[in-house]
Amino acid sequence: MFDDKYGGLTLDEAAEKAGGYVDYNPNRSLIIDADYRAMSKYCIEKGIKPVDLTDEEYNRFLYDEPLIYA
Repeated sequence: MFDDKYGGLTLDEAAEKAGGYVDYNPNRSLIIDADYRAMSKYCIEKGIKPVDLTDEEYNRFLYDEPLIYA
């Protein structure tokens, strides 16, 4: 699948940049705001779920500037 709306990225490529997770909605821009692959690895190592991260832990994985594909 190829979508010019997302800068020519396939959904697989967008997922790779997002760390393996993509919330696809063709009616809005694709925004990748955190390194979800690193967050997932951290949670597995700590034996916790992502929803249980503290704000401080979560903020460690946020990008300074989100990647936006309009």
